[in-house]
Amino acid sequence: MKQLMRASGVIVFCLVLSLSADDKKKLPQSHIKPGQTAELDGAKLVTARQNCENWAVAAGLETMLRAQDVALDQNFWVMRISGGELCTADVPSAELLSHIVNKEFVLDDGRHVQLELQYLGGVPTNSDALIAALKLQKISLLLFHGHVYYLTGATYDEYINRDGSRMFIITELRLANTFPREPGLAFVKGRDNIDDISAVISVNVAPSKVHW
Repeated sequence: MKQLMRASGVIVFCLVLSLSADDKKKLPQSHIKPGQTAELDGAKLVTARQNCENWAVAAGLETMLRAQDVALDQNFWVMRISGGELCTADVPSAELLSHIVNKEFVLDDGRHVQLELQYLGGVPTNSDALIAALKLQKISLLLFHGHVYYLTGATYDEYINRDGSRMFIITELRLANTFPREPGLAFVKGRDNIDDISAVISVNVAPSKVHW
Protein backbone atom coordinates (compact mmCIF):
# COMPACT_ATOMS: atom_id res chain seq x y z
CA MET A 1 0.00 0.00 0.00
CA LYS A 2 2.96 2.32 0.63
CA GLN A 3 3.91 1.91 -3.03
CA LEU A 4 0.45 2.98 -4.07
CA MET A 5 0.67 6.22 -2.12
CA ARG A 6 4.28 7.08 -2.99
CA ALA A 7 4.60 10.58 -4.35
CA SER A 8 5.46 10.57 -8.04
CA GLY A 9 6.82 13.08 -10.50
CA VAL A 10 3.32 13.56 -11.83
CA ILE A 11 1.30 14.48 -8.78
CA VAL A 12 -1.28 17.17 -9.43
CA PHE A 13 -1.92 20.52 -7.80
CA CYS A 14 -0.79 22.35 -4.74
CA LEU A 15 -2.92 23.40 -1.84
CA VAL A 16 -2.21 26.97 -2.87
CA LEU A 17 -4.53 26.31 -5.82
CA SER A 18 -7.35 27.46 -3.57
CA LEU A 19 -5.70 30.59 -2.22
CA SER A 20 -7.91 33.65 -2.21
CA ALA A 21 -6.86 36.98 -3.68
CA ASP A 22 -6.22 38.31 -0.16
CA ASP A 23 -4.02 35.31 0.64
CA LYS A 24 -1.95 35.91 -2.49
CA LYS A 25 -1.26 39.50 -1.42
CA LYS A 26 0.38 38.14 1.74
CA LEU A 27 2.85 35.97 -0.19
CA PRO A 28 6.41 37.36 0.11
CA GLN A 29 6.91 37.52 -3.66
CA SER A 30 9.07 40.10 -5.35
CA HIS A 31 7.98 39.21 -8.87
CA ILE A 32 5.03 37.48 -10.53
CA LYS A 33 5.09 35.85 -13.96
CA PRO A 34 1.42 35.25 -14.83
CA GLY A 35 0.04 32.93 -17.48
CA GLN A 36 3.00 30.56 -17.78
CA THR A 37 2.32 27.25 -19.56
CA ALA A 38 3.66 23.70 -19.63
CA GLU A 39 2.54 21.33 -22.38
CA LEU A 40 3.06 17.85 -23.76
CA ASP A 41 4.54 18.46 -27.20
CA GLY A 42 3.52 15.98 -29.89
CA ALA A 43 3.03 13.02 -27.56
CA LYS A 44 1.22 10.10 -29.22
CA LEU A 45 -1.79 9.40 -27.01
CA VAL A 46 -3.43 6.03 -27.60
CA THR A 47 -7.23 5.91 -27.25
CA ALA A 48 -9.25 2.98 -25.98
CA ARG A 49 -10.49 0.37 -28.45
CA GLN A 50 -13.74 0.18 -26.52
CA ASN A 51 -15.47 3.03 -24.65
CA CYS A 52 -15.07 1.31 -21.30
CA GLU A 53 -13.06 2.40 -18.27
CA ASN A 54 -10.94 -0.77 -18.12
CA TRP A 55 -9.94 -0.22 -21.75
CA ALA A 56 -9.30 3.48 -21.08
CA VAL A 57 -6.85 2.63 -18.30
CA ALA A 58 -5.27 -0.06 -20.47
CA ALA A 59 -4.79 2.49 -23.27
CA GLY A 60 -3.23 4.86 -20.76
CA LEU A 61 -0.79 2.19 -19.61
CA GLU A 62 0.15 1.48 -23.23
CA THR A 63 0.78 5.18 -23.88
CA MET A 64 2.80 5.83 -20.72
CA LEU A 65 4.96 2.76 -21.29
CA ARG A 66 5.46 3.38 -25.02
CA ALA A 67 6.90 6.78 -24.14
CA GLN A 68 9.50 4.89 -22.06
CA ASP A 69 10.33 2.41 -24.84
CA VAL A 70 8.21 -0.44 -23.47
CA ALA A 71 5.80 -1.97 -26.00
CA LEU A 72 2.94 -3.62 -24.09
CA ASP A 73 -0.35 -2.76 -25.77
CA GLN A 74 -3.81 -2.19 -24.32
CA ASN A 75 -5.03 -5.70 -25.17
CA PHE A 76 -2.18 -7.06 -23.06
CA TRP A 77 -3.27 -4.89 -20.14
CA VAL A 78 -7.03 -5.32 -20.42
CA MET A 79 -6.58 -9.10 -20.36
CA ARG A 80 -4.78 -8.73 -17.05
CA ILE A 81 -7.17 -6.15 -15.64
CA SER A 82 -10.40 -7.99 -16.53
CA GLY A 83 -9.38 -11.58 -17.30
CA GLY A 84 -10.50 -11.16 -20.90
CA GLU A 85 -11.44 -8.53 -23.46
CA LEU A 86 -14.47 -7.46 -21.43
CA CYS A 87 -16.02 -4.01 -20.95
CA THR A 88 -16.39 -2.57 -17.45
CA ALA A 89 -17.86 0.77 -16.45
CA ASP A 90 -15.63 1.33 -13.41
CA VAL A 91 -11.97 2.30 -13.25
CA PRO A 92 -9.87 -0.59 -11.86
CA SER A 93 -8.87 -0.15 -8.22
CA ALA A 94 -5.44 0.97 -7.10
CA GLU A 95 -4.88 -2.44 -5.52
CA LEU A 96 -5.69 -4.31 -8.72
CA LEU A 97 -3.55 -2.04 -10.88
CA SER A 98 -0.65 -2.35 -8.46
CA HIS A 99 -0.96 -6.12 -8.49
CA ILE A 100 -0.81 -6.40 -12.27
CA VAL A 101 1.70 -3.62 -13.02
CA ASN A 102 4.31 -3.90 -10.26
CA LYS A 103 6.20 -6.80 -11.80
CA GLU A 104 9.19 -7.67 -13.94
CA PHE A 105 8.35 -8.14 -17.62
CA VAL A 106 10.39 -9.70 -20.41
CA LEU A 107 9.93 -7.79 -23.67
CA ASP A 108 9.99 -9.16 -27.21
CA ASP A 109 13.52 -7.81 -27.69
CA GLY A 110 14.77 -9.76 -24.68
CA ARG A 111 15.00 -6.85 -22.26
CA HIS A 112 13.92 -7.35 -18.66
CA VAL A 113 12.16 -4.32 -17.17
CA GLN A 114 10.69 -3.62 -13.76
CA LEU A 115 7.47 -1.58 -13.76
CA GLU A 116 6.26 0.47 -10.84
CA LEU A 117 2.79 2.00 -10.64
CA GLN A 118 2.60 5.47 -9.15
CA TYR A 119 -0.98 5.96 -7.91
CA LEU A 120 -1.90 8.93 -5.77
CA GLY A 121 -5.50 8.81 -4.63
CA GLY A 122 -7.52 11.67 -3.21
CA VAL A 123 -6.93 15.40 -3.52
CA PRO A 124 -3.47 15.86 -5.04
CA THR A 125 -0.81 18.15 -3.63
CA ASN A 126 2.31 19.14 -5.61
CA SER A 127 2.05 21.64 -8.43
CA ASP A 128 5.84 22.00 -8.73
CA ALA A 129 6.23 18.31 -9.59
CA LEU A 130 3.28 18.41 -11.97
CA ILE A 131 4.70 21.31 -13.97
CA ALA A 132 8.18 19.78 -14.01
CA ALA A 133 6.76 16.49 -15.28
CA LEU A 134 4.93 18.19 -18.14
CA LYS A 135 8.10 20.06 -19.10
CA LEU A 136 9.96 16.73 -19.10
CA GLN A 137 7.22 15.24 -21.35
CA LYS A 138 6.19 12.74 -18.67
CA ILE A 139 2.71 11.38 -19.45
CA SER A 140 0.18 10.74 -16.70
CA LEU A 141 -3.50 9.96 -16.26
CA LEU A 142 -5.89 12.04 -14.19
CA LEU A 143 -9.04 10.43 -12.79
CA PHE A 144 -11.80 13.04 -12.94
CA HIS A 145 -15.49 12.33 -12.38
CA GLY A 146 -14.82 8.58 -12.63
CA HIS A 147 -13.11 8.75 -16.03
CA VAL A 148 -9.40 8.77 -16.87
CA TYR A 149 -7.97 11.56 -19.03
CA TYR A 150 -4.47 12.31 -20.24
CA LEU A 151 -2.97 15.37 -18.59
CA THR A 152 -1.65 17.39 -21.54
CA GLY A 153 -1.02 20.89 -20.24
CA ALA A 154 -1.21 23.43 -17.45
CA THR A 155 -1.41 27.21 -17.12
CA TYR A 156 0.02 28.71 -13.94
CA ASP A 157 1.22 31.89 -12.27
CA GLU A 158 4.82 31.77 -11.06
CA TYR A 159 5.67 33.65 -7.88
CA ILE A 160 9.40 34.36 -7.43
CA ASN A 161 10.19 35.27 -3.84
CA ARG A 162 12.95 37.60 -2.70
CA ASP A 163 14.97 34.64 -1.41
CA GLY A 164 14.90 33.02 -4.86
CA SER A 165 12.29 30.39 -4.01
CA ARG A 166 9.35 29.90 -6.35
CA MET A 167 5.69 29.04 -5.98
CA PHE A 168 3.35 27.90 -8.74
CA ILE A 169 -0.38 28.62 -8.67
CA ILE A 170 -2.16 26.48 -11.26
CA THR A 171 -5.10 28.18 -12.95
CA GLU A 172 -5.98 25.57 -15.60
CA LEU A 173 -5.32 21.94 -16.46
CA ARG A 174 -5.92 20.64 -19.98
CA LEU A 175 -7.06 17.04 -20.39
CA ALA A 176 -7.33 14.81 -23.46
CA ASN A 177 -9.92 12.05 -23.57
CA THR A 178 -8.89 8.40 -23.49
CA PHE A 179 -12.02 7.52 -25.47
CA PRO A 180 -11.80 7.89 -29.26
CA ARG A 181 -13.64 10.78 -30.92
CA GLU A 182 -14.64 12.20 -27.53
CA PRO A 183 -13.70 15.77 -26.54
CA GLY A 184 -11.21 16.60 -23.86
CA LEU A 185 -11.81 19.29 -21.27
CA ALA A 186 -10.17 21.99 -19.19
CA PHE A 187 -10.16 22.03 -15.39
CA VAL A 188 -10.32 25.70 -14.41
CA LYS A 189 -9.48 27.11 -10.99
CA GLY A 190 -12.49 28.86 -9.48
CA ARG A 191 -14.94 27.05 -11.73
CA ASP A 192 -14.28 23.37 -11.09
CA ASN A 193 -14.01 21.49 -7.81
CA ILE A 194 -10.63 19.99 -6.93
CA ASP A 195 -12.42 17.29 -4.91
CA ASP A 196 -13.69 15.84 -8.21
CA ILE A 197 -10.13 14.74 -9.00
CA SER A 198 -9.82 11.24 -7.54
CA ALA A 199 -6.31 10.16 -8.51
CA VAL A 200 -3.23 10.71 -10.62
CA ILE A 201 -1.66 7.63 -12.21
CA SER A 202 1.72 7.11 -13.85
CA VAL A 203 4.19 4.29 -14.38
CA ASN A 204 7.96 4.23 -13.95
CA VAL A 205 10.19 1.84 -15.88
CA ALA A 206 13.57 0.61 -14.66
CA PRO A 207 15.92 -1.97 -16.12
CA SER A 208 15.75 -5.21 -14.19
CA LYS A 209 18.81 -6.91 -12.75
CA VAL A 210 20.92 -8.81 -15.25
CA HIS A 211 19.60 -12.25 -16.17
CA TRP A 212 21.94 -14.92 -17.45
